[in-house]
Amino acid sequence: MFHCNLPQLGQVSRLDSSFIRILKHMKAQLDLTSSVETGKLGVMHLKRFWAQSLAKRNGVFIEQSEKSWRFDNLLLNGLGLPLEETMRYLMQSVPSFAEFENWVLAKNNGQIDPLQIERLNSIISSQPYSERLIANLREIEEEEDVLSAVDLAFWAEHGYVILRAAVSKEQARATEKAVWEVLGMAPDDPATWYEKPIGKGIMMDFYHHPTLLENRQSKRIQKAFVQLWQTADLWKTTDRTSFNPPETATYQHQGTPLHWDMSLEPPLHFGTQGLLYLCDTPAEQGAFRCVPCFHRKLESWLATLPAGTDPRRVNLDALAVPIAAEAGDFIIWHHALPHGSSPNHGTYPRIVQYLNMYPVEFKENMAWL
Repeated sequence: MFHCNLPQLGQVSRLDSSFIRILKHMKAQLDLTSSVETGKLGVMHLKRFWAQSLAKRNGVFIEQSEKSWRFDNLLLNGLGLPLEETMRYLMQSVPSFAEFENWVLAKNNGQIDPLQIERLNSIISSQPYSERLIANLREIEEEEDVLSAVDLAFWAEHGYVILRAAVSKEQARATEKAVWEVLGMAPDDPATWYEKPIGKGIMMDFYHHPTLLENRQSKRIQKAFVQLWQTADLWKTTDRTSFNPPETATYQHQGTPLHWDMSLEPPLHFGTQGLLYLCDTPAEQGAFRCVPCFHRKLESWLATLPAGTDPRRVNLDALAVPIAAEAGDFIIWHHALPHGSSPNHGTYPRIVQYLNMYPVEFKENMAWL
């Protein structure tokens, strides 16, 4: 449902009537833009996403449904586009649709996998997958398992699992080197680690380097998610990297406290998150931390909280465990686990790449608690 935030009639005289006409025009344009409409790239929902984003920018209120939320996420992840980077471009540049398509193409190094477009369009248009898409998924399903029965039992009990050697150490080091280069810092000169802001806290807007893309193509990582989700029809995220340097007398940990990246509004749904260690990370080196087993009791814990308690403000630090691992190891955790980075008391930064995968029918509560 779409609404235009227009004033009452008695207020119109105090506003620029041309602006109101623009809002009405944008709403009309949005109403006429179907998700199946395409441009030169042949990607469904892209024009709709562009139109609704610019409409929101100009004050047109759009009530998002679960379907539109799903399409937006599939579109961005299917095209390898980070949400924040994409919205920043749309809000600041206000491009024409042709300009937006050119930007999308540039973010994909000038070529988008035709099979990925076909897959995305099949979902948007509610059409069954073609034989070649089905064959591609079957090939992934037939890959050898990477998580053992012991790994899966540990996952069920603790809510996280470590996939060892998800990428080679050489590949992890290549990605770490790319992070150092984009930051303009030197791994052997600690003074450079604090000379300028890293990004948002310890999170970097660093997405499209070839080595990051190669990590996202890891068959071992993909197969681990396939085993946990019990389907090969998964969509991968294009997420940030992170640089967490050691604390000093003048620098304190900039990461977020323990948190959930999901709504705590019941009913709670299954979901995953993951990160790749790009350097060896002992427990004291700002390692990823979580509260093990909490996925099995989150719902009952929420029900026992005193009325009016904000669950996100309850301090669970005493229950959190840092997860040490080596360069190239990948940690997957159930998104019901409170989690976050830990203060770095080591002598070297913790450097990671975030990556998640999810199926088309992934459930998320639209109400945020």
